[in-house]
Amino acid sequence: MTHRAQPWIIGGCLLVLSLVSGCGATVTPPTPVFLTMAGSTSMEPLLTELASAYSAQHAHVAFDIQGGGSQLGLDLVNDGQADIGLVSWPPPNLPDDLRLVPIARDGIAIILNPQNRLAGLSLLVLRDIFSGQLLDWREIDGPPRPIQVISREDGSGTRAAFEAIVMAGQPVTPTAIVLPSSRAVVDFVAQTPNAIAYVSSGFVGDDVYVVPIEGVRPTLDDINGRSYPLTRDLAVITSQQGHPEAGRLVDFGLSPAGQAIVGQGWARVR
Repeated sequence: MTHRAQPWIIGGCLLVLSLVSGCGATVTPPTPVFLTMAGSTSMEPLLTELASAYSAQHAHVAFDIQGGGSQLGLDLVNDGQADIGLVSWPPPNLPDDLRLVPIARDGIAIILNPQNRLAGLSLLVLRDIFSGQLLDWREIDGPPRPIQVISREDGSGTRAAFEAIVMAGQPVTPTAIVLPSSRAVVDFVAQTPNAIAYVSSGFVGDDVYVVPIEGVRPTLDDINGRSYPLTRDLAVITSQQGHPEAGRLVDFGLSPAGQAIVGQGWARVR
């Protein structure tokens, strides 16, 4: 006796064969993307964290992060040699084809060696120190030691921000020791009892003392509310013609997940 297969059995078999065949299909992985960031050393730790979190979600995207100062970051993006520029002080003349986006808020901490715990400084006294008009700590209720001013190199966004907020057009004293990075500044002050310097608050640790300015320290709340007088935005620069993944990283930095990372060491912008 001949039995004919029921139509639903035949259809089911064909569906199973189709699924089995589909399981063997080749899935093309996304094309690897390698992006370069350069600029502010104050922003390197933050962008390293954001890039790491982004790459964890998008394994085909990798990043190389370099320092060199805010001006270098701007120049490299403008010349097409970097995908993302890191700037800790907005450039005065941004080319029309570049996009600047603040992603965090930072305070410029004024740091001393822990042996020199001044109660506080005003902006005017801070200007007098960095211009070289005050030469000894005893002139401002400190120990009898000569003041050693520490500054940053030309092209540093932190230097540009400090000079714009504090110096009011006066140059930093020519006796200042100029150092090339935020980490170098902190390390020097930690080992030099008579030193004073400015640095991103994100680099401050227990090895230096943060002196209040106008009675305020650079806490996250005071930076966020801009009650700390040396507050500035940290921003990224991308080209309008750049790789789409560069823009997506910026969008991630502004997302709730990205701003949660920002909030661990800096003040949020959203």
